[in-house]
Parts: sequence; C-alpha cells; structure tokens
Amino acid sequence: MKKITIAAPGPLKHKFIAEGLNYYQTLIKRFAILEVKLPKLKGSYADPEKRKREEEALIWKALEEIPAQKRSIVVLDERGKALKTEDFAKFIEDKLSLDKEIIFVIGGPEGLSEGLKHKADFVLSLSSLTLNHELTLLVLAEALFRALSLMKGHPYHR
Repeated sequence: MKKITIAAPGPLKHKFIAEGLNYYQTLIKRFAILEVKLPKLKGSYADPEKRKREEEALIWKALEEIPAQKRSIVVLDERGKALKTEDFAKFIEDKLSLDKEIIFVIGGPEGLSEGLKHKADFVLSLSSLTLNHELTLLVLAEALFRALSLMKGHPYHR
C-alpha cells in the first residue's frame, strides 16, 4: 500500500485536532497509509531562527529512515503554489505512481527555514492565509482524503 507521511512539530495541544486527524487517518487507510510524525521540540526559544533550525533538525531526524530516492518532500507554506482539488489529486497520484513516499512538512509557530523550503521537491499552499500548524495538519488530512477519494472514484468529492 502507498504511504504518505505528515511531519509537523508536536505534540498536539488541541484535542479536537487529534480527534479530527484520527478520523481522517481512519478514512484514508482504505486508500493509503497515513503516518503522522510529531517530533517534540524541547525547551522554549526566544530566537525564532534558532527555533526554526531546531524544528528542522527534529523533522529531518524523524524522516532520515526514508532513503532520499524513495521520498518526495512537499513543504507547506502560504507563499507556495496553490492547487485546485483535481490538480492536487493528480499531483498525489503522480508522486505515488513513482513508488515514492510523499512527505508533507508543516512548520511550527515560526514557520519553516528557507533552507528547508529549498530542499523540498515542491512548496504547496493550502491557503494564502497563515494557519496555525495544528489546523494546517487537519486541513491537509481532509485535503488528502478528498484527493485520494477523487483518484479512486469515491463519491466523497462531488
């Protein structure tokens, strides 16, 4: 079965996000494996750039088990490319057809470093609005279910 991973800073603080994420993971499992990695940043950081670097290091550590040639990294950023649902479904289908694990990376409160954005295969925007990283996680899970449903001809997307 094809695999999709979402990596974002953890842990989740809001119960409704965890419940919603669990809901979409359950729906998605008929189409693909959705793994969510939420590495926890220890300590507090007054310096936003230092926080971004630490989060980036944690995310890379969580993803290092996946060989570079077997993964496609998609960074979420409000300045990324916006895709319509049908285009997003085609994007997912194309990546999965290459036997690559799609890894979506969501930044924390300070966003993502430019270095991480440059390492990505694609920079995606879910919205031109700035969204809380936990809310972004939930919106992405729904968008993935919608895209996978569309790919498989499931009636969820009408």
